Amino acid sequence: MKKFNYIFVIIAIMLFNSCSADFLEKEPALKMSQNDIFSTYNRVEGALLGVYSQLKNTSANSFLGGKSYVAIDAMGDDFENISNNLVTLFGTYNMQTGANDDENTVNWQEAYMTINNANVFLAGLENAKTVAGSSYNQFKSEALFVRAISYYYLNMFYGKPYKVDPNAKSVPLRLTASVDGSGNSLKRSSVNEVFTQILADLSDANIANLPTSATITDGTRGTQAAAHALRMRVYMSMANWDAAITEGNAITGYSLVTDISTLFATPYSSTENIFSLPMADNNRPNTQQTVWEYYYDGQIMVVDQTAGICSKSGYNNPSDKRISALISLENGQKICTKFTDKNSWVPILRLAEVKLNLAECYAQKGGTNETTAKTLLKEVRRRSLPDASDAVLSNTQIDALIGTSLKTAIYNEKRLEFLGEGMRSLDIHRRAENYVKGTMNVAPTDDNYIWPIPTSETAINKSVNN
Repeated sequence: MKKFNYIFVIIAIMLFNSCSADFLEKEPALKMSQNDIFSTYNRVEGALLGVYSQLKNTSANSFLGGKSYVAIDAMGDDFENISNNLVTLFGTYNMQTGANDDENTVNWQEAYMTINNANVFLAGLENAKTVAGSSYNQFKSEALFVRAISYYYLNMFYGKPYKVDPNAKSVPLRLTASVDGSGNSLKRSSVNEVFTQILADLSDANIANLPTSATITDGTRGTQAAAHALRMRVYMSMANWDAAITEGNAITGYSLVTDISTLFATPYSSTENIFSLPMADNNRPNTQQTVWEYYYDGQIMVVDQTAGICSKSGYNNPSDKRISALISLENGQKICTKFTDKNSWVPILRLAEVKLNLAECYAQKGGTNETTAKTLLKEVRRRSLPDASDAVLSNTQIDALIGTSLKTAIYNEKRLEFLGEGMRSLDIHRRAENYVKGTMNVAPTDDNYIWPIPTSETAINKSVNN
């Protein structure tokens, strides 16, 4: 990890990279000490918004608001990367990401910058309880939410699936603030230890301090629903189906929008959006970093029509809104049109995922639980494809599904529903499935199933591989 003063990073993000319109109206001080940052309520909230901004991107690089988000689908099997350009994730697509590759180095750096900014904020907040006033607990829980979601994605990139080995090495757990680059020499924690820390950051007490759905304005900050949805993902990774069901059922106050295509157009906020990363002209990722650039013109990421989900019967129906409105032809290639321009918001958590995750959990439990799983599957599928137009999985046919066939239908539905939304590899990894693309078949036991710790880290942190 690079050694520099992270306080200055927070200041820079506060001033130039905030996602919140209300913060743009707050005092734009040009020079601030750490004490200054936490001297007024507006500055405290501004520092917190800076933590969210780092989760998304900086002026030069991106984390979940750009390239790392696309990498999750580049690793998967529903798109082809036809760029032949290592700068635009061609190596990631071919499961050949190396320790010195840019996407690996930047992913690690930006993730840990986010985590450290959260830690710096949490440390400063402890000395500003009076300044934060009644918002103290909420601000603290929001920073913990950002830290938790950062570790969740790091675990996917660098840790073997929990299902294969919960004690496998993952990433270092950095839980205290570093403002001078010290204290960063840490060994890798296990996959289980990282999940345990995520669950601690998302404890019941911390979730209770977050806003409820009733206070949501646009879904760009952590809420109780977002924390439950993230905790649900963790429990599913651990095959704790009952706990995951509890988390999914705790999410209330949201509903599926009638037309899925409206989720990907202004104003982007909706009754379905649980957590998204917003974009604007002054704070989107840099060139070759925005999600839009990878999908919009058929030059980099194109829909795999040979072996991807859209090649399967029942998942390429032109009557399906997800096909007719969100896939088009460009340069002779089918492309995902969910991201219409550089300022398209990046969805991280939405209600359709919760419903399909619940469907999977109930299907995993089997027996009478399968009835509930089928109901949830139909809710998502029928939103975009009417029963009368569905010759492959009509309601009657769904009702007849049992066991493995039901689970497969749920898995496939999720692939189509979240095509291009940074989801596919999360599920492949969680279920410890092989990455299969053409003649490529990468198993969880293979070294290239996950990314190596980047050289930028191993050169500085001599304890990382202990």
